[in-house]
Amino acid sequence: MKKIVTARLHLFRSGEHYEFMVIFRNLADKFPVVQALVAAFREALDGLIDREGRLINVMHKSNSTEPIVETARHIDRILTGMRRTVTAALRHFDPVTVEDARILYNRIAAFGNISKKAYMEKITDVRLLIDDLLSDEYAAKAAAAGLSPWLAELQSTEAAFEQLLNLRNIETAQKPHERLVDVRRETDAVYRHMVGLVTAAAALDGAAGTYDEFIAQLNVAIARLNSHTRPHRRDLGAGGACTVDTVAPQAATGRPLTPLPAARYREEGHPDVELIFARDYAVTYRNNVRPGMADLVLHGRGAYRGRKTVTFTITGELE
Repeated sequence: MKKIVTARLHLFRSGEHYEFMVIFRNLADKFPVVQALVAAFREALDGLIDREGRLINVMHKSNSTEPIVETARHIDRILTGMRRTVTAALRHFDPVTVEDARILYNRIAAFGNISKKAYMEKITDVRLLIDDLLSDEYAAKAAAAGLSPWLAELQSTEAAFEQLLNLRNIETAQKPHERLVDVRRETDAVYRHMVGLVTAAAALDGAAGTYDEFIAQLNVAIARLNSHTRPHRRDLGAGGACTVDTVAPQAATGRPLTPLPAARYREEGHPDVELIFARDYAVTYRNNVRPGMADLVLHGRGAYRGRKTVTFTITGELE
């Protein structure tokens, strides 16, 4: 007997959730035996799908939605321009310029394809990239490569993008009518009732396989949409969850100091996880040139979010 895979409904994006429910309804109609089995819930499902679709349309027609989309595209165009500028510098006749461009290219590449990321992850990565390229370690290299005007434009566009996202959140919170999350919760409950009926009928059916093809086609849709979901992101800044090895005192050299200590994530009931630089976190530094106290900041990436700041000492004297 085939079993229906669990759909991670709460992690589906709005459009994907609506798409999945339509697929499920259409599949149920395609197989008469399933259609008859879940007929008692069909009217409720139709009504919920209709309400969900209308609410999604309202969100898409929000006053801030179109500017958000256009501003996100402008950020993508700026990032493309920055990559092309750095790539051009890689062909410079001066070997020092070429080496600096290579370092910049690798730093930008460490963030992956920001253009394909969801809005909140996009804005986080853009902030981190700006912080990196304006830090003591990269600022001179970025200026020499011709990135200064690009960074200025990226900063102003990122600030506008954040304001638009905040405005949309306010608009959504102020809507007096039913919230999309409530409709999704009702739809999910009806879906689970219908799936429960099919599962029970398939178990009674046994080896006859009456429901096998329906389940197989439904599982294909579930697997596709489940693959788009992401697990809960762990917070580096939560209590003592993230531990970082102590950084030994660093001797001042007049250049930015960039130690990279080992970091681990600790979760109760699980073994410590060694965090991987560039995959699990990015790093920025503050006050890391002159003698005194310097900051090393870990910024969560991928399966991790939040920030963890540690300090280290810079010793010696500079003229």
